[in-house]
Amino acid sequence: MGDPETFDPGGRFRADIGASRMVDPMPGLEVLADELGVPVEDVVHHALVRWSSAGSEALLAAPPEMLTALREAADAGDVDRVRGIVGALLAGWDG
Repeated sequence: MGDPETFDPGGRFRADIGASRMVDPMPGLEVLADELGVPVEDVVHHALVRWSSAGSEALLAAPPEMLTALREAADAGDVDRVRGIVGALLAGWDG
């Protein structure tokens, strides 16, 4: 395991994770699964695949949230945050 502070300078993402624990996503996912006629586990899996590929999708999205955050961090001279965002964009990519 790497240094969390290197990957998430200032702990913004970690704080978002903690805050998200206040919301139960399952009721919405269960309704969606029921409406689609698929197992809820498949909807959860799909949601996780979409989220985990968001870094590469950011390059195609409008506006590109990750790239906007990257520009803001660069403009602010926040090198640690730039490194963290680049790390998130490239996580899991072995290119």
